[in-house]
Amino acid sequence: MPVTTLKYMNKGIVELIFELKFTCQAKEESIREELKLSPSEYRGLLSINPGEVKSCMQMSSMMGLSKSRGSRVIDKLIEHGFLKEAKGDDDKRIYNVMLTPKGQNAIKRINAVMSECERAILKNVPQDELHNFTKTLHKISDIISPD
Repeated sequence: MPVTTLKYMNKGIVELIFELKFTCQAKEESIREELKLSPSEYRGLLSINPGEVKSCMQMSSMMGLSKSRGSRVIDKLIEHGFLKEAKGDDDKRIYNVMLTPKGQNAIKRINAVMSECERAILKNVPQDELHNFTKTLHKISDIISPD
C-alpha cells in the first residue's frame, strides 16, 4: 500500500473533505490575490459569463448577498474594470452589467487554474477510481444539502 494511502486511512470523510476544501481554498485565494479581488468580488466575477448581461439583482442573488451589498460589490468590480454597465431592459431602474475584456481575461485565468488542478487530479487518479469518487461526492452532496 502506498505511503499516501496510509496517510489518509485513519481520517474520517469529513476531515478529508475539509482538507480538500482547504487546499482548494488556498488555490482560490492565490488567484484572488493575483487578480486583487476580495472574496465577494471573486464570487461576483464568477456569477456572470462572457457575453452575458445580468441585472444587479440577479448577480446579488447568485452571490448570496442582499441587493445593497451586491450593488457595492458590483460597483467595485466596475471600478476595477472587470464589469461595465450594459444595455438591458427598457426599465431604467434596472441596472445591468456585463464583463469587460479585463473581466473576460480574469475568467480565463481562473478557468486555467481550475483546469490545471483538474489535470493534476486526472493524471494521478485512475479513471475507474475517479468515476466512483465523483459518484460518491454527488451522493454526499445530496445528503448534506438536499435542495
